[in-house]
Amino acid sequence: MLAMELIPSIRSLLAQLEPQRGTVTSGRRAALWRAQQHAARVDHTLEDLRRYCLESLAPRRFLDDEEHMRGYRQGFQAVLKEIRRVETREGPGAQT
Repeated sequence: MLAMELIPSIRSLLAQLEPQRGTVTSGRRAALWRAQQHAARVDHTLEDLRRYCLESLAPRRFLDDEEHMRGYRQGFQAVLKEIRRVETREGPGAQT
């Protein structure tokens, strides 16, 4: 499955953040936007997007803002949750 099929879900997550403000929310938005940009590549699969999210969750030493990083991690974790949801729905024995 291509990662771009997850773009509507990522946009929905971004829309849920629209009325919110703050450092954590800013981090979430940044992660979701980056995941969406990665998913938009025609040749990227769900596995490519999963790998990108997991690599992005690696500790970053260059950012001191813990609140922003917490939101950043939460954003990528939300995308990983969506990937699992889609894979579970379309996995072996799933009803369509």
